[in-house]
Amino acid sequence: MKHIKVFCFAFWLALCSSMAVNGQKEVFLSSRIMEALKTKEPGWKPIASIENRMPLVPSERRILTAVWASPKSHSEDVNVSVYRVENYGKAEAWLGPVRNRQVAAGWQVSTYQIGDEGYLSKYKDGERFEIEFRRANVVAKIAGNDLRRVKDFARCVIDQVPSN
Repeated sequence: MKHIKVFCFAFWLALCSSMAVNGQKEVFLSSRIMEALKTKEPGWKPIASIENRMPLVPSERRILTAVWASPKSHSEDVNVSVYRVENYGKAEAWLGPVRNRQVAAGWQVSTYQIGDEGYLSKYKDGERFEIEFRRANVVAKIAGNDLRRVKDFARCVIDQVPSN
């Protein structure tokens, strides 16, 4: 019985340590992304957003979701959503709907060279743009009305994500 208690305690300790390390990684990555975006667009303000959607894969954990508000106009705002998933396979699954072109009417999807896998979606004749990508087990979606700005924000985010 004593051995079982010791084993259970050791297992619980390992599990908690793993969760704490992953949580620290997520906070660290979130901070790196926030600082990089603040440096890129110093006059812009991040506004934390609350999501009301089902995770695309069960292991999805939010790292950062915010609207970067332009000081000039709301039409320039950029939505930034970054998540960590369990593994590379889950990251690939997260991109499945966009990869398979399972998108709402009016959206056109093309591959986009960013990270390990990326896609650029355009709504109608360029009213809205989204870049979704993965690097290792981190996935992200960057969206806005200005293609150049969406690309710049996506590049800024991916530059903060480690490749392993």
